[in-house]
Amino acid sequence: MGLDEFLNRTRALGQGAWEATPDWLLYGLAGLGGLYLIWAILFVLQSRILYLTDPTRMDPAELGLQRAREGETKTSDGQTLVLWRADPVWKGAPHVLYLHGNRRALWRRARFFRMFLAAGWGFTALAHRGFNGSTGRPSEKHNVADAQHVFDALVKAGIPAQSIVVYGESLGSGTAVQLAASRPVGGVVLHAPYDSLRDIVRSRTAWLLPRMIFRERYDSIRQIQRVTAPILWIHGDHDRVIPLGRGRRLYDAATGPKYAALVKGANHFGIYTQQVFNQHIRFFAEAAARAGGDPRAQGEMSVVDPVVPEEDGRPELAAVRRKS
Repeated sequence: MGLDEFLNRTRALGQGAWEATPDWLLYGLAGLGGLYLIWAILFVLQSRILYLTDPTRMDPAELGLQRAREGETKTSDGQTLVLWRADPVWKGAPHVLYLHGNRRALWRRARFFRMFLAAGWGFTALAHRGFNGSTGRPSEKHNVADAQHVFDALVKAGIPAQSIVVYGESLGSGTAVQLAASRPVGGVVLHAPYDSLRDIVRSRTAWLLPRMIFRERYDSIRQIQRVTAPILWIHGDHDRVIPLGRGRRLYDAATGPKYAALVKGANHFGIYTQQVFNQHIRFFAEAAARAGGDPRAQGEMSVVDPVVPEEDGRPELAAVRRKS
């Protein structure tokens, strides 16, 4: 049999098989192929889809943060990270290491940072890759490594590890949990956190996305039990970005000293108030710094705050007493 005859027979067999295949099966195979193609695209491009970067770079002094200054640090892979730094003004003050959320460059949080500075605390805000002038592209792996790099640099500069309170907002809460699980931090503030970013995305896509395609997982619930430092959990009960149930699931999984602050009537961006800072964040951060890393002292940390009645349209605040 010659080559031409072989090719002709093969073509004829293929055409016959195609014509004999039911239309429903052909449509099903085409749909399945399209689904796999979408999964492949999401696997490759998910970091560009997930992270809404903001490269806008502003000096903290331009925003009224007079005690803060801008600095830079180099990563092991040659990227440049922008930092906002301020030294404490009183001995024993906590030093907050702030890890921002998605689409939230540092300049967008200047009003909130003023509360830290007014309290006289030390303060370091890390701009993740692609934000606020930092180079490179963000990813879970890079964000965690960069946070560890900055924490280690602070300790090397003479700041006691036990006085460093890691503050993770929204997406940054996943980075904060992994940092606190790997370093002896003094305390952790989880601001509108989630149990697993991967599971949130899957639940919102009717669970059609398989687990294996996720490279950006932020499975905080798998890491939280390794955190021994005291935890402050803050969430708004009207949060539609990260539902309260998701955040509460993470809180319930924590096994160390912890307490919760529920901001009633607040959405995902309604927690940045002076009341929340005074009632919860300030108490927690300064108590964590005073504990000095002593597990016995940290184990006794708890809070009982009165419910603050709603006044002038401001959200009611409530704290849930928690003890390890």
